[in-house]
Amino acid sequence: MSSSHSKVRIVENPNELYEYSKNVRLPHKPVPVTSHAAKLYEEANLIIEIPFDLSSSLGLDYPASCPNLLSGYMHISPNDLFKQDGVVSYTSLCLYVIRGHSTTNIFDEGQVNWLKSDLLVIPYQTQPLEHFAHDDTALYYVHDGPLLKYLQVKPDSEHANRLGTLIGNSKTHEK
Repeated sequence: MSSSHSKVRIVENPNELYEYSKNVRLPHKPVPVTSHAAKLYEEANLIIEIPFDLSSSLGLDYPASCPNLLSGYMHISPNDLFKQDGVVSYTSLCLYVIRGHSTTNIFDEGQVNWLKSDLLVIPYQTQPLEHFAHDDTALYYVHDGPLLKYLQVKPDSEHANRLGTLIGNSKTHEK
C-alpha cells in the first residue's frame, strides 16, 4: 500500500474497526441534570476559566461536561489578555459572548473582534488563542476535548481520518 503519510497504520484486526455512526456514543454513567450558575462568572474579578466539570459524576478521569464535550465560562477583566491553549486538547472551539467587547488573535487566521451575543466557531489551531478584553468580558465555551481524551488521539491534520471509520484502541474493545 502506498501513501503520502510516513506512519500509516494498517489495521489487520477487524475488532479494531468501527462504523462511526453506530459507535460514536461513548460508554458512561447517566449525565446528571444540573446547572452552572451565572454568578460564577458574574462575581469573578480576574481572568479565570470555570469549566463545567461533571467528570466525577460521569466516572471519567478527565474534565468533561458530558462524555464527549467540555463546556464552561471564561471571565476576562478589562484590558487583560487570556491565552487559551487548545493545541493538543480539542479539534474545534465554540465561544458565545455573554458580555463584553474583545479581540481574539487566531494565529492561523488573524484577528476577530466580537461583542455581546456574538458566536465564534474556531477550528483546530496550531498556536494558542489570545483573547484581549477591551471591557469586562464573560464567555461560554464548548469543545470536544473529552472525546479526544477518550479516543487517546491528538487533533492534528497530518494523520486525520475522514472516512467515517473509528479505529479502536484498548479502551474501545467490546466486552
